[in-house]
Amino acid sequence: MRTSIRFLLMVLFMGVLFSCIKESYTKELKTDKNGYSYEQVPNDPLKTRIYTLKNGLTVYLSVNKDEPRAMGLIAVKAGSVNDPTQTTGLAHYLEHMMFKGTDNFGTTNWPGEKVLLDSISDLFEKYKAEVEPVKKKSLYKEIDRVSQAASKFAIPNEYDKMSSSIGAKNTNAFTSYDVTAYMNDIPVNELKKWIEMESERFRNPVLRLFHTELETVYEEFNMYQDMDNERLNNALMQGLFPTNPLGRSVIGLPEHLKNPSMVNIMKFYRTWYVPNNMAFILSGDIDCDETIKLIDNTFGKFESKELPKNEFPKEAAIPSPVVKEVIGPEAEQIQLAFRFNGYQSDDRKYVTLIDYILTNSVAGLIDLDLNQQQKVLMAGSTSNFETDYGYHLFYGKPRQGQKLEEVRDLLLAEIEKVKKGEFDDWMIQASVNNLKLETMRRDESNERAFTFLGSFIKTSDWASELAFNDELAKITKAQLVEFAKANYKDNYVVVFKRKGVAKDLVKVEKPIITPIAINRADQSAFLKTFVNENANPLEPVFVNYSEAIKEEKLNENVNFDYITNTTNALFSLDYVTEIGSNHDPKLALAVKYLPYLGTDKFTAEQFKKELYKLGVSLNVYTGADQSYVFISGLDKNSEGGIKLLEQLLAEAKPDKEAYKKLVEGILKERDDRKKNQYVIGSALRDFGKYGKESPFTNIISEEALKAVDPSELTDLIHKFCKYPHRVFYYGPTEQTKALALVKANHVMTTDFLPVPTEKTFVEQVTDQNKVFFVDYDKSQVQIVIMSRDLPFDPKTLVNSRIFNEYYGNSMSSVVFQEIREARALAYSAWANYLRPNKKDASFYIYGSVGTQANKMMDAIGAMNGLFTKMIVDEKSFGIAKESVIKSIQTERIIKSDIFWDWLQNKRVGIDYDIRKDYYSNARTASIDSVQHFFDQHFKDKKYTYMIVGNKKDVDLLKLKTVGPVNELALKDIFNY
Repeated sequence: MRTSIRFLLMVLFMGVLFSCIKESYTKELKTDKNGYSYEQVPNDPLKTRIYTLKNGLTVYLSVNKDEPRAMGLIAVKAGSVNDPTQTTGLAHYLEHMMFKGTDNFGTTNWPGEKVLLDSISDLFEKYKAEVEPVKKKSLYKEIDRVSQAASKFAIPNEYDKMSSSIGAKNTNAFTSYDVTAYMNDIPVNELKKWIEMESERFRNPVLRLFHTELETVYEEFNMYQDMDNERLNNALMQGLFPTNPLGRSVIGLPEHLKNPSMVNIMKFYRTWYVPNNMAFILSGDIDCDETIKLIDNTFGKFESKELPKNEFPKEAAIPSPVVKEVIGPEAEQIQLAFRFNGYQSDDRKYVTLIDYILTNSVAGLIDLDLNQQQKVLMAGSTSNFETDYGYHLFYGKPRQGQKLEEVRDLLLAEIEKVKKGEFDDWMIQASVNNLKLETMRRDESNERAFTFLGSFIKTSDWASELAFNDELAKITKAQLVEFAKANYKDNYVVVFKRKGVAKDLVKVEKPIITPIAINRADQSAFLKTFVNENANPLEPVFVNYSEAIKEEKLNENVNFDYITNTTNALFSLDYVTEIGSNHDPKLALAVKYLPYLGTDKFTAEQFKKELYKLGVSLNVYTGADQSYVFISGLDKNSEGGIKLLEQLLAEAKPDKEAYKKLVEGILKERDDRKKNQYVIGSALRDFGKYGKESPFTNIISEEALKAVDPSELTDLIHKFCKYPHRVFYYGPTEQTKALALVKANHVMTTDFLPVPTEKTFVEQVTDQNKVFFVDYDKSQVQIVIMSRDLPFDPKTLVNSRIFNEYYGNSMSSVVFQEIREARALAYSAWANYLRPNKKDASFYIYGSVGTQANKMMDAIGAMNGLFTKMIVDEKSFGIAKESVIKSIQTERIIKSDIFWDWLQNKRVGIDYDIRKDYYSNARTASIDSVQHFFDQHFKDKKYTYMIVGNKKDVDLLKLKTVGPVNELALKDIFNY
């Protein structure tokens, strides 16, 4: 009873705390100093300005002065649901083509190029209409011929080069059901140039290099076909939305991808890419008054158009469970979902709250009843709301011998508890409080731009967005139960993902094309002017770690590190030790065991409820050579969080039954990992690097797992803080009080234990070309090329920064250009000279490309060529150099990142901000110095080729021309 009373008191305290900041959100109309009108919500912590220009363009501006950069999003309220039913995939394909340039950039001779592009467009229309295979093949051969001629006028990737030249980061785009968005993280002193560049890009995009980009989209489609999770999600959406376009894959239907229409793509652009259907979003260190003028002078000149009305089919009610099945090589799992009304309906409020009562990663019903009690391997839920419809998704993975139908029944039983009101009364307020904490964390950085994006796309009033969590707090338990009773019945869709050979896969066959020659010599007049227009440079700011991190000795073996959080009322506290699974594999096992344990005071379930009531999360992590436990949450509750953390570390009690289930779960997880293509790839890379004995294979055997006494593991937990460690506090409490808080609560022993000897793993010498191949049921092959190089030294690290930027780290890099743009061999390709994470380890050369099995040798040959002879491109190098310089000038290592950056540098023996050297080196670097780096580290190297693919499709005989082929079994690379 005393525990229940304390729970209620804590919830009341959290409720009072947040009620103190509860606001009434109403928008006001204001005018800036230039006469532009904007909406603002007075109590908005982000102080968001929302402008609507005369042509209907919506502009969101929010100031965040953390660093002199801004996150920019340009959003179009049109996605795959807007695709014509006869030519799906247009929204996604147009997104790809928006990087190809306009009539002003990306071309050497627009009038000459246009004639050929018009011809290509006409040919694709004929190709789409033709049904006779031989004639289609002949038409595509003609498309390839004309495309070759047109490519002679094209200058690939001038958009990416301009982005790089201003120091932009995270240049990308995405297409979803109801939005296509383009993003860049840009230096604010380059804001004017970026806005002008984007306005030119959106003014008149040109569909050049169309058929090579089409090949890339084919690769993307086929890549998704190899992903069981994608196929599972597609089946679920088709079940929920059998008539609405939400039931279609965003990338488009395969028969439409095979028969593209440039005419329809441009029609899509002219229909939807209009200012009254777009938003310009910026969050960063901006001057709102000046920024809106820049946007109005560019995007404000675009003409608005009347938009077509979207009239999508209304879905009929789901009268009984819809059951679907997906078969593939990956581990079994289940997804189950209920359909609801759209984003602005009251359904979203109720479903959000029910979702958090069921799953909040700490104390939800599913968390405690299924995961904590280990009734399933894992389970959870999430909700998603599009404009017209939403859905509540449940998922789970079975334990060994457990049927998927049993997992389904367990999930449905938890929903029944909500319908019966079988959850604690305090859960609603606690869930609202934790949602507010999550909102605070999410909006702390420039990532808040994506929050504005959601508001725009869903046509949601910003004041309503701000008030959403407060609206949840008004919902009573009785109302929630009634909603659950009315809406969670047999009206669900369930998809069973079963293990087996994938059937009925639709792969888009790639027609034969001739690789284009990359034009490296020419630059458009627009690009030349853009690059030569200099913005006022900003001075870089380097971290003085000794000043930024306040360090004190708690005793000879424990350091206290402190950084002030000046942004919000959140804190984090980390206990960090340089001990990991390489020192003792049982430590990782103990960490995995910890969530299932209670103390003398609390059961494991009660302990998690205590954390959730405080709005504090607790996590433990063990890596190969480092471990840490940490708590985070509202700083006012930091003392309560520390007390719980200390109690768990000191008093965790062994539970034999929980350990038995844990072992069973670990063995099932291991079995599942051998079915996962990405885990197989990771295991293969470690095998190539170290051989059979590696950090990946350094695990406890099944026999040893079963023989472990659980008390051994709790002893390891109790000893965690008896090893030398650091205590790092980041939060708003001033240093002396934070230190006093730690001293009062952190139990420190005077009898510290020595750090165990770390097991070392020998890096294999790359003295000959060799191939490691693992068979896996997929249509693509994933190729990783690797070679060990020199031991770590800071000078090589510094020189590698600008080399990586030029050669393989970005969309404008040489490797990406050659593999994707010129040859259309892959959706993604990269190369990197990779730094080690410890000073006694080596640098490694890495390259990666995923392609169709019949193009494997072409891809390997192309990568070998790039690793044998460096492509010299003075202009591209100049842009890469500017990218590095401007990125360093405007990036800031701030907040808790200062500590983690310092710790990472410390592990390789660097005690200062190494970016100083990056910057100095970049300013004096030349293409000759990059050539020297290439000759020293890449030229004449031998390589290990690690390939995952389907043996039936891979030509192993040809692969032997690369080097001796070693076919590996999964046991070879997993050690079990």
